[in-house]
Amino acid sequence: MPEVVTTTEAGTIPHNTGENTPLLYVSPSQAEIEISKRDSREPYFVVALKELKWMSSSSFWTAFALLLQWCIPFINVVSVGHLGTTELGAMIISNTSVAVIAISPSIGMMGAMETFCSNAYTASRDKSMIGFHFQRGLIAVFIHIAFSIPVFLNGERLLLAIGQDPIVSQLTGQYLRIQILGLLPLLVFEACKCFLQSQEIMSAGTIVMMFVVPTHVVINYFFVKSPTFGIGFQGAAIANVISECLMLAGILIYIRHSCAMESWGGCNPKAIRNMPDFYRLALPAAVTVFASIFCCELLNIGSSYFGTAQLAATAITINGGYLVFQMSNGIGYSTSPRIGNLIGAGKPRQARIARDMSIFIVVAIGTLGMLFLTFYGQWWISVYTNDSEVVDETLKLMPVFCTFIISDGLNAVLSSILRGLGRQKLSAGSYIFSFYCVAVPLGYYVGFKQNKQALGLWWSVCVGVLLSTVVQSTFAYVWVDWKDEVRRCLIRLKRSQDENNGSQINDY
Repeated sequence: MPEVVTTTEAGTIPHNTGENTPLLYVSPSQAEIEISKRDSREPYFVVALKELKWMSSSSFWTAFALLLQWCIPFINVVSVGHLGTTELGAMIISNTSVAVIAISPSIGMMGAMETFCSNAYTASRDKSMIGFHFQRGLIAVFIHIAFSIPVFLNGERLLLAIGQDPIVSQLTGQYLRIQILGLLPLLVFEACKCFLQSQEIMSAGTIVMMFVVPTHVVINYFFVKSPTFGIGFQGAAIANVISECLMLAGILIYIRHSCAMESWGGCNPKAIRNMPDFYRLALPAAVTVFASIFCCELLNIGSSYFGTAQLAATAITINGGYLVFQMSNGIGYSTSPRIGNLIGAGKPRQARIARDMSIFIVVAIGTLGMLFLTFYGQWWISVYTNDSEVVDETLKLMPVFCTFIISDGLNAVLSSILRGLGRQKLSAGSYIFSFYCVAVPLGYYVGFKQNKQALGLWWSVCVGVLLSTVVQSTFAYVWVDWKDEVRRCLIRLKRSQDENNGSQINDY
């Protein structure tokens, strides 16, 4: 049937739509009619197999990129560790400060960009709307960096104020001041990855990091340990900044020569007009990421009160968990844009099946990790240490850690599913309640009052993660109306498009 169109301020809007008409040009009140035309009618098994194949291939690229990115701080820690324990301590404090103050809130806010860009990619005819939402994400990142810089400039003073060792404080302050130069390149690199992944381009980050990581090994040696040019501890910070700049340059070159360039649309000053609408999703997403990372830091802090052996055991366990979590997180980075793309395309049934397949994959990975630790846990611990006391303490944590691996992966993927739906507030509420209203008080009681020490802290965090998993999975499987999520997606995008076109924002 031919389309009959009229022209309005917002653009060309078809009255009689077909399956190839962008869903954004359909009235939200007529969304259910359009869903019946667009959504997959194939048997569940056929659609599930397609989604499983898509998720597996995409997750490989996103997870591999995260593991390669992890190599950069790992290389820094290894090189600085040979300089001395004071330098290593300063490096760990610096990395923690950067992660908690700058990186985790910024990446969390990119969760809103992930929602808007993935929805716009399939729902809108005007692909420059993807670039419009990308720019809003960059604005949010720039604002947060502006607030982070004064903290890093005064890092030494702040550490001295809380009683940190003067030499460690001085070294940390030096590292943080240099690292300011790398904040913008690193976070823009992360935003560019979200921009590409929202358009189903998953391999860009991996390709860039495959060049940057070997280069970082050379640069790190050159600035840290080279007999001619090495300058020690500060050299690690300089090498880090150079690698972060290379990451940004690499992904910008990739975008420039890819089809994603069509979605850029040029700088649009109107992007800053409706930032409150963006922050409605961005702030809860930032809270979710921050809450997760800070809870792990509390584990380290709490374990430090029970002696160096239990602190080392916790550090080894967290490090092993981080490797598995990166694979689960990689699945999440594929799941969120996939859910967003399918909702934007008016395919809620297929989105539900994609949800099921992402859960299936992350449970499979968690189970493999659990089996590996069950049979080869002692060997894995020996990679880190041969100290008998540390080995014994780490083995005590293994049973709870095996439970933690699966539930933590599920938690990450469920948060990604909710990001794809634009439901960041539910994840944030779940994390805050589960971690800080349940896990932290329980950890204090079990770990300190009941004298279960580090093991008690780990069981408490595991309870918090399980509780958050139950809340999020209940919403994803029981409460959410997937067809209504399409209507909500249209309202979000129409509001942004109206703002971009300078027309009045309507209520739908």
